[in-house]
Amino acid sequence: MSSPKLIVVCGATGQQGGSVVDFLLKEPTGTFSIRAVTRNPSSETAKALEAKGVSLVKADLSSLDEVTAAFQGAWGVFGLTQFYEHGYDAEQLHGKNIVEAAKATGVKHLVWSTVEGREGECKAISWTSKAEIEDLVIASGIPYTFVYIPMYYENFWTSFFAPSYDEEKGFNWTVGCLPDVPIFAFSVADFGGWVVPAFREPEKYTGAKIKIVVEYLTLRDIASQFTDVTGEKASLALELTPEQFEASRHAPHPAAELMYLSWEFVGRAGPDSGYRNKEKTLSINPTAKTYREWVKDSPLVKDLVAKLKPGKA
Repeated sequence: MSSPKLIVVCGATGQQGGSVVDFLLKEPTGTFSIRAVTRNPSSETAKALEAKGVSLVKADLSSLDEVTAAFQGAWGVFGLTQFYEHGYDAEQLHGKNIVEAAKATGVKHLVWSTVEGREGECKAISWTSKAEIEDLVIASGIPYTFVYIPMYYENFWTSFFAPSYDEEKGFNWTVGCLPDVPIFAFSVADFGGWVVPAFREPEKYTGAKIKIVVEYLTLRDIASQFTDVTGEKASLALELTPEQFEASRHAPHPAAELMYLSWEFVGRAGPDSGYRNKEKTLSINPTAKTYREWVKDSPLVKDLVAKLKPGKA
């Protein structure tokens, strides 16, 4: 009987990596073993992974030596980098180190989290940075699968774009995107459902670009579907006109152009654009939740509603 394939998961204590771990754990016993890379093995999240049978390895992605040691014996690696946490230079270093370590240790398959940052697609630096790392992956010669993430439902309920609350208007969102633009979206908790198949059937997914979209949601949908599910009042506190959206590119904020370019691409990448396809997405992971299903079941939504609404049980 063959030994389980060792999969090393970068970012295992975060949302994407945590989902990959969860889906790997659902596979039949003996298929995979899991090693989680973390900067802090003593964190509560890391300890929770260990309690599920996941082995932990301490490594900082800024250290090629540490990453190489973490990848020893791995058959597969899930790789991701985090622009918003570390910035461009560090993201490039982390990507380079993951790829070089995977090459040095003989990794057989690399699944990489990315976004559309090629010329003609999104020109925000946080997106084009990902494209530069894709080039490193391709040049390495390691068999790979690219998985393109959409907007998380969760982002509209956390510090990114969380609603505020007042008694008259209920829950309301202030987001710098046009209110009627379809946004490709999903729950990041479902992310592993597109990563694990590439490890399970590498011959099918080698060289593939899996571009995820479970829902196309406008900002108005974010509010109205929340109301439909919960009965809570909700609306948009900000509804930009096209002229206001164009002007937002030059707002006196260091991230103004980055956010404008990100939303501008989202506007070009709607359901009729051909960039992403719901049917293809769901053919790989048919259990992925719609936004309504996610709102109904999400502890994140329940906790924030309870926190923001006075007297809410």
